[in-house]
Amino acid sequence: MSNLAHNRRKQKQTQGLRKTLGLVFGGVLIIGLALWLVSQSKRSSDEVSKTDLLALGEEVYLANCAACHGIDGGGHEAVEAAPALNATEHAWHHADGHLQRLIVNGGQLMPPFGESLTDDEIVALIRYFQTWWAEGQLNSQQSLSGQDPLQ
Repeated sequence: MSNLAHNRRKQKQTQGLRKTLGLVFGGVLIIGLALWLVSQSKRSSDEVSKTDLLALGEEVYLANCAACHGIDGGGHEAVEAAPALNATEHAWHHADGHLQRLIVNGGQLMPPFGESLTDDEIVALIRYFQTWWAEGQLNSQQSLSGQDPLQ
């Protein structure tokens, strides 16, 4: 084989290798971009759903709980025995499952809401008043909720 033929063959191999590497790199880039876009859309929908959940929780709270527990969850509004649901008293000492049962079945003076609220509304309500708790309180409460989660 002549030197010229050998150089042309090597040049074609190099061009083929460059083309293959370009296609592989382009494919990896497209797949990476697609995965990034999917993760961004998932995060956006998670944020939207959290915002929707808290908005529903606030609506439920204002319509059903604020009269006794106070607009800001400070408690003792129309009913002296209605405890605070914010960070000032003991609500954060109760696991999610316990809070859910109190809302569904009622308490000492609190009427049951299991017939008038959906499961989603109850979860939204709990998540809403949990926003009033400090991070340490919420972390402590969430560790309790591992043993007594929402049903």
